[in-house]
Amino acid sequence: MLTTTQAFDKFRQRLELSDTEQKDAARRQKDVRECIRDGFDLATDFLSGSYSRHTKTKPLKDLDVMFVLGQKERWRRDKPPIETLRAFEECLKKKYTEQGQVEIGRRSVTVEFEKNYYPEEHEGKVLSLDAVPAFASGKHDYEIPDKLTGTWIKTNPETHQEQATAKNKELGGRWIPLVKMTKGWNRANGKPIKPSFLVEVIAEDLVEAPFSNYPDEIRNLFAAMDANVERTWPDPAGLGPPVSDQMTPQLIAAARNALQEAQRKAALARRAEETGRQGDALRLWREILGDYFPLS
Repeated sequence: MLTTTQAFDKFRQRLELSDTEQKDAARRQKDVRECIRDGFDLATDFLSGSYSRHTKTKPLKDLDVMFVLGQKERWRRDKPPIETLRAFEECLKKKYTEQGQVEIGRRSVTVEFEKNYYPEEHEGKVLSLDAVPAFASGKHDYEIPDKLTGTWIKTNPETHQEQATAKNKELGGRWIPLVKMTKGWNRANGKPIKPSFLVEVIAEDLVEAPFSNYPDEIRNLFAAMDANVERTWPDPAGLGPPVSDQMTPQLIAAARNALQEAQRKAALARRAEETGRQGDALRLWREILGDYFPLS
C-alpha cells in the first residue's frame, strides 16, 4: 500500500497536464481565437489566467484567453462593458450553436465544450474556455469589462505570472503543486472560495519557506486560510478591485466551515497513519482533496 508521502507524490503527478490535455487546449484555443479574429480588429491575443501560471487544476475548465482589441474597436471602450461582452457572445454563437454553450460571465464570455462539469470521459479534455475582451492601457496593463460593477477594470496578467513563478522558485518548485492541491480541495467542497485565483493569492502570502512536506504544508495552509479568509485580499498587481470581492459573509462562513472540516479530517488522517491504518489515512485524504487523490 502507498505511504502518505508516496500518495501525495502520485497525486502531484496526476495534477500535471498530459500531452493529450495540452494538445486539446491548443486546438480549443485555436478555434476560439480564429472565431474572434474573424469578428473583431485585434491587436493581439494570448493565454492568461491560471493556465499560463501553471496553476490550472483538472479537469481543465475556464481556460482564459485575453483578446486585446485594436484601434478600430476603440470606440467600444466608451460604451458600457456589457455591450462588448454581448458582442463577443454574439460572435461566438455563430460558431458554437448548441443551446447554452455560450454564456456571458462577469468579465468574459464562456464557451462550454462539455455540457457536464464531469463528463464520463473528461480526462484529456478542455471543458470550457473564457474569452476575455481587453484594451491595452500601458506596457503590460490592460482594461477588461466587469459586468457586475459596470466598469472597465485594470489588470496585469504578466505581473501575476511573474509573482507565481517567483514564489514557486522560492519554495523549490513545490508551491504550484500545493496550490493545485488546495484548488482541488476547494472544487471538491463546492468552491466556497471564489474566485479560485483567490486561493493562489492567499497561498502566495501565507506559505513560507522552508517547505517541509505536502501533508504538513497543506494542513498548515488550511489553518492559515481559516484564520485569514475573511480579510480583504487586494489585486497582487495593485491595479484592479480586491480579488476577494466575491467573498460574501455567507461564503466566508462556508469557507471557514469547510476549512475546519478539512483540518479535522487531516488530523484524523495523521492519527490513522501513526496507528498503522494506512488505508483509512488515504481515504480521508481523498475525502479532503477529491477523486484525483490515489488510494493505491
